[in-house]
Amino acid sequence: MPDQARGSADSLAISRFSLLANFLPMVCIVALVALSLVLADSAGARLALFIGLLYLAPPVCARSLTWAFNKPTGRDLTQSSRAFKVWWILLQLQMPFNRLPWLEELLRLIPGLYPLWLNLWGAQVHPATFWAPGARIIDRPYVQTGYGSVVGTEALLSGHLARTESNRFVVDIAVIVIGAQAVIGARCSIGPGCVVGPRETLAATTRLAPFNRFVDGKRQ
Repeated sequence: MPDQARGSADSLAISRFSLLANFLPMVCIVALVALSLVLADSAGARLALFIGLLYLAPPVCARSLTWAFNKPTGRDLTQSSRAFKVWWILLQLQMPFNRLPWLEELLRLIPGLYPLWLNLWGAQVHPATFWAPGARIIDRPYVQTGYGSVVGTEALLSGHLARTESNRFVVDIAVIVIGAQAVIGARCSIGPGCVVGPRETLAATTRLAPFNRFVDGKRQ
């Protein structure tokens, strides 16, 4: 019995790789600061270079990672799988923007710039998608939107769901698809693999569980 309990605890424990990867955001920030100090001479130039690197370096690294290893998707992915490890690094590269959402709000002030930035991450976001204040994306490479779609205030789009199953820590990862002219109401929550059909409207605070479809005015 003690051995069985130990095995169960090990399967639920956070792996060493996952723990070490938590340092990646801090390492990236320190590296960007160091580059800015080395490559620029004045304070203003250093600040401008740091801001440029902050917005560009993480998505370029993420895009290179998915080019080398493909964009991981699937269900019940364990920490030992390559797909989980690639996704976990992608998530850490996004962490500065998840922790400081106002960084994305600044991009939304310039029409067309925010979707361009999301697509640099590997998303497929239409330039005519409207993002209301406070709308949040947790997994930027895992969003696809159509022409004229609207994502409401404080709506949450997450391309992953972590959970425990059969005494294991697993994660589901999949792209969220929002059809053309679809409206995602304020404070809606949409999980991985969800599809909202064209011209559909999700009422405010609606929650779509992972891999649900909302078409013809109802969940499927």
